[in-house]
Amino acid sequence: MNKIKLTILLMATAFFLTACQDKEAGKLDNRALAFWDLKIKGDYKSAYELLSPGWRSNESLGSFQSRMAQSKVKWISANIKNKTCSQKNVCKIGMIIEYEYQFAAAFSKKMKISTKLEENWIMKDNVWYLVPNEHKLK
Repeated sequence: MNKIKLTILLMATAFFLTACQDKEAGKLDNRALAFWDLKIKGDYKSAYELLSPGWRSNESLGSFQSRMAQSKVKWISANIKNKTCSQKNVCKIGMIIEYEYQFAAAFSKKMKISTKLEENWIMKDNVWYLVPNEHKLK
């Protein structure tokens, strides 16, 4: 009888730990998709808040908003392709980004493009933040 109780307890513990890991993984996925969703909607102020505190200390909200607003890129969609975590609080996410690019006014032509990006994410104080590589896809 005790073996059965122990087995049930071990199974419940394993299930609980897996659920916690999935929940944490989901938080990161949700943050990554939220960042792009905010950019797609043009809510640059909220997208800025998902950037790491270190990045925000080097680029003001006004600068970020201006850079985003002046872009020739119109984001259409973003999807997670893959994710690898080197530590509990450091992950890389492969994204597939679809966007339109507006060529110079002389051509007045838009081109729909799909590209792959690798993003760096860190967790600080139990919150995931994007650490941009550089100013790609303004």
